[in-house]
Amino acid sequence: MQILDFFTDATVVFFFANSLYVISYMLTSMLWLRVLAIIAAVSTFPYFYFQVEPLWSALFWQSCFLAVNLVNLLILFYSMRAASFDENEHLAYEIMFSDLKPHEARPIFKYAKQELVETGHILLKDGEKNRKLYLILEGQCRILKNGVEVALLDKGNFVGELSFISGDVVSADVVTVGNANLMSWDKHDLAPLFKRQGLYEAYFYSLCSLDVAGKLRAMTAGHVAGQAAG
Repeated sequence: MQILDFFTDATVVFFFANSLYVISYMLTSMLWLRVLAIIAAVSTFPYFYFQVEPLWSALFWQSCFLAVNLVNLLILFYSMRAASFDENEHLAYEIMFSDLKPHEARPIFKYAKQELVETGHILLKDGEKNRKLYLILEGQCRILKNGVEVALLDKGNFVGELSFISGDVVSADVVTVGNANLMSWDKHDLAPLFKRQGLYEAYFYSLCSLDVAGKLRAMTAGHVAGQAAG
């Protein structure tokens, strides 16, 4: 009987509720943070109500906290609903954005344009300004400097990432080889997303930096191999 009294004691319930609050704030998962915060808020109601006189002000604020967390939980569930990708978006997700959850990648595709261009199409021209970032989904692109091919970009490579990041002029011509299926983002169009959620800007720039590093490693390896063969 004493054990039962212990677990039904309002102070113990209050201690349990605050323990849940502490645990929720330690979690990195926003979903579980909201769920535990809701359970904790509900658990405090008996403590505040079954005092000598109900603590109405405390109950009011706990109700506010409960409502805020419930609304945010519903918003989170809505954003986590199964993202519907078309064929090209699914391809782009698999080759470039698979480290994100589908609902996290959804805003990125909202601002993307899909382009199917024929062979010989000039995507970027040496010396011109550029504010677009291209992702090759299918096909290839030649990088030409003074008419000489210096690189051949394949599926999964970004095109124009340096000028996209720096705002400098393009340093070489980029021409498609065969029909190319591309996805592109305009820096001006992405500005609202970057302003609203700055992590996306950092994410884009980190992807571009990794892409540049990969291209430099490939060029260095090719140069070393060429010297060895020579």
